[in-house]
Amino acid sequence: MFCKSIRDDFIHIDKTNKIKHDFTGNFDKDRKKIRDKVIDLFKSESPGTGIGKLSTRIIYCVEKTNSEIIYLKRPASLNKGFDFEVHVSKKLFFGRVKTRPSHKCIKTILKNLKSNDLNIYNKTQQIIDELYNCDEKNIASLQYIIDGIDMEIVLRSIKWLFIEQDITYWSYSGRTMLYSGLKNV
Repeated sequence: MFCKSIRDDFIHIDKTNKIKHDFTGNFDKDRKKIRDKVIDLFKSESPGTGIGKLSTRIIYCVEKTNSEIIYLKRPASLNKGFDFEVHVSKKLFFGRVKTRPSHKCIKTILKNLKSNDLNIYNKTQQIIDELYNCDEKNIASLQYIIDGIDMEIVLRSIKWLFIEQDITYWSYSGRTMLYSGLKNV
């Protein structure tokens, strides 16, 4: 599946695997650099001229793994400035009509993983710790499928949900609330 075939009536911008981050180990600096890269991308958007089809509606393809594409949809349904939604190109998450992985859905996947394979669950939690700290070096290291979903897709979704939370709630806790929820499964 290619970026242009994801949704009609949207501008498609292919940034697949191009929004790179050079991990420094400095949590505050790394978070800010990632946030700034994504916001700079959004700042280059043309303005809309109204609502509905007159609004600027954009799909940013940001990750590709196997046959799956992770993309960002703007504007988000709540329309909060730089807010965006994280989606996957296929409907993977428990038969949801939407392609958007929810926090609740990811927690359910982690709970199922914990009860099915504690060793893989512990490795997943280590990678979530790394992603929280802006380090994605092991994001593709798990070769495991749970509930029909590749764990790499789940982890890449978590990465972008962390970024979304940082942009939306920068002046508050950013990614910390989601991280705490994922750690308390």
